[in-house]
Amino acid sequence: MPNILFFIFRLYGGGAERVVSNLSIAFADKYNVKVAIYDNQRKAYPYKGELIRIHLPFSDDPTRNTWWQRLIRLVLLIYKVRKIKREHKIDVAISFAEQANIVNILTRGNRRTIISVRTLLSKEIANTPKMKILGHFIKSLYNKAHQVIVPSQLAAQDLQTYFGIASNKLNVIYNYIDQEKIDTLSTEEIEKHFYQQLFQQPVLLNVGRITPAKGQWLLFQVMQRIKPIHPDWKLVIIGESETEGNLKAQLNEMAGQLGLKIYDGNPKQTASLNDDVYLLGFNVNPFKYMRKSSILVFPSVYEGFPNTVLEAMQCGLPVIVADCQSGPREILAPGSDLDKKTTTSELTDYGILCPPLPVADIKIDIPAWIIEEWGNSINILMKENTLRDKFVQNGYMRVKNFDKDTILQQWEKSIEAR
Repeated sequence: MPNILFFIFRLYGGGAERVVSNLSIAFADKYNVKVAIYDNQRKAYPYKGELIRIHLPFSDDPTRNTWWQRLIRLVLLIYKVRKIKREHKIDVAISFAEQANIVNILTRGNRRTIISVRTLLSKEIANTPKMKILGHFIKSLYNKAHQVIVPSQLAAQDLQTYFGIASNKLNVIYNYIDQEKIDTLSTEEIEKHFYQQLFQQPVLLNVGRITPAKGQWLLFQVMQRIKPIHPDWKLVIIGESETEGNLKAQLNEMAGQLGLKIYDGNPKQTASLNDDVYLLGFNVNPFKYMRKSSILVFPSVYEGFPNTVLEAMQCGLPVIVADCQSGPREILAPGSDLDKKTTTSELTDYGILCPPLPVADIKIDIPAWIIEEWGNSINILMKENTLRDKFVQNGYMRVKNFDKDTILQQWEKSIEAR
């Protein structure tokens, strides 16, 4: 039985982490699975196999470390991962996200080495100045992996165009959706009494980390626009707040400027149904909130492949999604031109595609026409039950194209290739 290592920074909070969780569970009976993480805080998503926690000095938050502290952490991480691979006799090492991918390649030895890029890498590097140095490592190292797995066709094109990754190295494997598991989790009771009251109101739901890439500040502008027409609607964001740039504080400030009342999860603050926006933090089971919400609003500036959109569709939630690169158009408008970017609200068979934000920067003014298109799309779904029902029914059928068994077979083929 081959020894398989899944290597990622942490096991909570995002789509890549959920993929590792799912793969470890799916393959635990077929392979000897090890999951290595180097976040010292917590684990949240379920897993199977042996969890190996790599302890490193200084802070897990790179923004709190000096350059030499980050260098020490990197050198130690390389040393410890090489040791793990040797001691556990790893046959295949699969990593997710850029630092883990680089370390995986640098410690590959004679083992099969698979790296997975989960985002549109050129956009992420362009929007994150501290990541620019990674571009040089990616160009020089990623072709040394046996395979580079990406979750969308556009992500593959991005790696070829901007980083020179050979086409024969690239393999597009979509994220799968475990329909049965999501259905079970979505029926769990919402845990807090106030949350139960909140989700009895009509809710616009966003699920994702509060980061520049996710573009949640657009929703604040849209809420200001629709509030006079639909004062009972609430905006709820389920997701962890990243510390870099203090975006959560900026969202609080924006809410005040727009005249929106916000509950941000501060223990000193009392939640009220009179609030307009609710930042409820990370939850390991967002599906119970999806099942009770009215519309998923997903304004990402760029993506790799948005699991959340498919998960919401599985939970019977109509979706309004930014037509960003990459993933949303592949999900909602299959067969259309993947390079197209809509400038209006585009009604597809499975949901609505809306214009994306031009840049991942809260300080840049949002063009009024983008806010208007989003507001109009939300207003349409608020009022037209026939269209909502169409999206719910078609969306549920669309998810079946991301069948668990088919996609696991693709991963298995990649793992066992020689």
